[in-house]
Amino acid sequence: MQITGIILAGGKSKRMGVDKALLKTNGKTLLEQSIELIQPFCNTILISSNNSKHKIFGHKIIHDEISNCGPIGGIYSCLKKSETDWNFVLSVDSVFVESEFIKFLITEIDSISAIVPIHSEGKEPLIALYHKNSLMEFEKMLKLGDFKMYNLINSVNTKWIDSKKWIEKYPQLFHNLNRPEDL
Repeated sequence: MQITGIILAGGKSKRMGVDKALLKTNGKTLLEQSIELIQPFCNTILISSNNSKHKIFGHKIIHDEISNCGPIGGIYSCLKKSETDWNFVLSVDSVFVESEFIKFLITEIDSISAIVPIHSEGKEPLIALYHKNSLMEFEKMLKLGDFKMYNLINSVNTKWIDSKKWIEKYPQLFHNLNRPEDL
């Protein structure tokens, strides 16, 4: 099965104060780490960003068609450019996601529109799989001015993946880097 990887790297990084995608940990930028993480599972990688500096790794940069609407706009713009039915979305600041978990999520692909991890602290729509058939719902939400990913994933045919056992195995699995002290 062919899957497109979508890395969300276009956030404003207000709390961090600098472009998170270009921050380095373990000698590599967060963007570089994200690319390396999803590359084994994805035939193509699209980077949702309006920053030309993100082109340094040779993957296609997709600019937001609709600006200032957060991740929903980035995913929408990338889904429109994707050439595959299934698309794995990863927020660039999700540095603790394990390849084993991505592989597991891919095994859950079914006749649905989205595959989203869920756990006691909430839902994880930015570490998830989206089918291209959800594109119309993305467009509808954007036209309504509803930019909340939670509303979108609740409005499409979503398969919720209980991730409790994964968190037991990898306690930081869904933690992301938002502030300088998170580094």
